[in-house]
Amino acid sequence: MIFLGTPEFAVPSLEALARLRDRGAIDLAGVVTRPDRPGHRGAVTPPPVKVAAERMGLPVMQPEKLRSADVISAFGPEALVWAAYGGIVPRALIDHVRGRAVNVHPSLLPRWRGAEPVAWAILSGDRETGVTLMEGTAALDAGPILAQRRVPIDDENTGVLEVGLARIGAKMLEESLVPYLKGEIHGIAQNESHVTWAPKLDPAQGELDVTRPAVELARVVRAFTPSPSAYTFHRGRRLIIERASVTGGTPADHGTVRMREGLPHLAVGAGWLRLDQLRPAGKPTMSGADWARGVRDLEGSKIPS
Repeated sequence: MIFLGTPEFAVPSLEALARLRDRGAIDLAGVVTRPDRPGHRGAVTPPPVKVAAERMGLPVMQPEKLRSADVISAFGPEALVWAAYGGIVPRALIDHVRGRAVNVHPSLLPRWRGAEPVAWAILSGDRETGVTLMEGTAALDAGPILAQRRVPIDDENTGVLEVGLARIGAKMLEESLVPYLKGEIHGIAQNESHVTWAPKLDPAQGELDVTRPAVELARVVRAFTPSPSAYTFHRGRRLIIERASVTGGTPADHGTVRMREGLPHLAVGAGWLRLDQLRPAGKPTMSGADWARGVRDLEGSKIPS
């Protein structure tokens, strides 16, 4: 068996496979992940899955383009598991393992197929999300459902919610993989009429539009945190908004800043958006109160400006 995954979300699933291997339940031959990429301040950094795999002593392959023949030659897999790999798994590779493949996906499929399911669930105001174990196919997130767990969405941002979903997905994988490989679990086809798509977020859509209602802007902040970030501008300086809350109050012109109880509030299309935590350009994350104390004549000023 081989595992394919790349970001932090995939690491708990790899750890679950390692536990199954240590119990003698599966053979884990190696890991396929994406190539090292430039990260913070341009430094080339390895994917979290690579770091975890090397810590476990597992062979790692990082192809720029995933080719079935290369993987088969390197590992000779009899089954596949993937979680947030970041690329299409070739049909020939799935055929090589006779369709014995499991994909861990952080959504309630068929809702939110694609690259950013957690963020789109938040953006859309969904009350719940979850994790789906599906049979892996060459079509994106379209395989039969093997297991599913539902999770309520409260006020978490994408990063926080993904951490919890990753743990749940790993537990589901640990519980269901061996029964699936033994033929004891069979998939149920997804309802294609209920499919929605979650494409990669466009960073430009993280700019806050103060004509929109506060409840929508708060969802933008949560969905775009930690990346690619929700932002606006104040006096020409970029402000990344990391946490914001919906409040009420007397209406004012869109974009007007008012101070209440030491915190900056922003008048928007409907209601007020309290700026709880932000990161000014070139500075560390700080509370809205700390930022406000360092800005002259903030009361009545405009955002964006």
